[in-house]
Amino acid sequence: MTRHVNEDQLIQYLFDLAEPADKQAVAAHVEQCPICRAEMQRLKDRYASLDLLAGEMTVSEELLAAVVAESKKPHGGQRWFGMPPVWLGAMAAVLVIGLAILVSQLSEKKTGTELALGPAEKPTSYAFYDETKDSKRSLFSKSNFEEEPPFAPASAIELNVLPSRDSLQLTIYNSADLTLVRETRKLTFKRGWNWLQFMWANTLIDPTSLTLEPLENKDKIEVQQLVYPPRLRELGRWLIHSDIVGQVPVQITYMTSGLSWRAFYMGTLTPEETHVKLSGYVRVDNRSGEDYENAQTRLLVGKVHLLDQIADLARRQYAYGSPIAGAKDESSSLITSWFNWQEDRKSNTGLTDFMVTNGVVTMDSGALAPKEIVKEGLSEYFLYTIEGTETIPHEWGKRLPSFETDRIPVISLYKYDEQRWGDQAIRFVSFTNDTEHELGQTPIPNGQVKIYRNTGDTARLSYVGGTDIKYIPVNEEIELNLGPASQVKVEPVLMDQKTDHYEFDRKNNITGWDEIQTWKLTVTNARRLPIKVEIYRHFETPYWDISNRGQSGEYEKEDLDSVKYTLQLEPESKTEFEYSVTTYHGTRREGRK
Repeated sequence: MTRHVNEDQLIQYLFDLAEPADKQAVAAHVEQCPICRAEMQRLKDRYASLDLLAGEMTVSEELLAAVVAESKKPHGGQRWFGMPPVWLGAMAAVLVIGLAILVSQLSEKKTGTELALGPAEKPTSYAFYDETKDSKRSLFSKSNFEEEPPFAPASAIELNVLPSRDSLQLTIYNSADLTLVRETRKLTFKRGWNWLQFMWANTLIDPTSLTLEPLENKDKIEVQQLVYPPRLRELGRWLIHSDIVGQVPVQITYMTSGLSWRAFYMGTLTPEETHVKLSGYVRVDNRSGEDYENAQTRLLVGKVHLLDQIADLARRQYAYGSPIAGAKDESSSLITSWFNWQEDRKSNTGLTDFMVTNGVVTMDSGALAPKEIVKEGLSEYFLYTIEGTETIPHEWGKRLPSFETDRIPVISLYKYDEQRWGDQAIRFVSFTNDTEHELGQTPIPNGQVKIYRNTGDTARLSYVGGTDIKYIPVNEEIELNLGPASQVKVEPVLMDQKTDHYEFDRKNNITGWDEIQTWKLTVTNARRLPIKVEIYRHFETPYWDISNRGQSGEYEKEDLDSVKYTLQLEPESKTEFEYSVTTYHGTRREGRK
């Protein structure tokens, strides 16, 4: 900075209103320039009286009326730019009051969301002077205030802290960093214009998604606009016109990031492994920067199209991009109003709500009763509403019960497929998400499952295995992969291989042939329980025939180039069978399927 710093720059520097880069440049220049250093000291002396206004202060209507009345009296003396000295004193008084409160507001560190509203009882009406319309209009004309919307105040001179939330609802989406927040509060309005302030400092709230709607007297309350005052980051103000005086419930809606949920399940097999007790849970984690108290929590399964990531919108320096003309902003589009659209669809389609009573006590300290989860279908989406309310502070996680079934009929199944799992048999537990298996009311969200076995001793459980499951619709079969089985063996051995039935062309070149392989399979069950085993065999061509010998169980063609054998084995037993497969190559494939 080669030039001297002007007075406006020094004032912004002294009252901490400058941008960080500008503040640093001014400080560096003042340190080296004695002229600007002296000018800054002069300004410090001029505004030293502002320290007296650090506490809370109010300006009565009587004082303002007296100042205005005094300004209308004839005065002698020198005029400055055509204005009487008393006018200048009145304007200076208002400027000092507003500036002092602005400095006080900016000096406080705000964390989390905060709401404030203009007072309802005997408010001071501020209409800002506009000489382009009427140079004779009073600076504090109440009629002017009621006729035209006021400018957004630069300070919180007319704002009071609002009451706490009356209700709170969170709709958390499980595969995108997205949560819809709906909260209701009772606001006290004055007749005329009201300013409502919303702050989201140190949170991941998307300011582009903020909406406000009165829940009563909608024909008498109009939300005009939402503005973002300059130099006051992470803060917006609604301009609201009210034809009534008193309390009105309103709903504030916005999107936020940082809230997530995931499902997990615990299954306990009976000693004979014919049934399983299955318990489902969800864990909700809050990293949004905001504490959500007594919130109704709803969990959404499905996919939603996002134009922007909420976390990116929340972290932008300015709510709707830079206020400086021509400045570059990395994000400019808005998120779709998908959630509200889905809610409208649900209310118009008459979908039935399902209530599941589970009898599970949560793991949270102090929980005395089980939670119920209301489950609603929304086309290809599904919504789970947890019974009651939950308090989920920032950086906390909570485990909540989803459902519990005592005796689901299951099948203990072992699969052997060299192409998929090598030379090991893999254990599965299978059942169907339907009413016959005490399920079938809702889809099962993707999550992690851990299976244990009751050994017969109520004090002991043995861990069987765990796996991740994908979204399981109603009436679809579930197969839980529990990993390799050490007590079930499948051993295939190639017993014979030959070729036959050669075909030749006119030049005596081979054009077709058959290949015949004979395999012997030995299946061993070392467990003390009966088991079911599926064995998959694959071929190199879709042109083949097969013949079986021995106890091969049920046989079926799986697809064009593979077959499946299904065997039932008694406890601690072994079985053997053979098959011969003939595969056709070249011209030998003609006429075969």
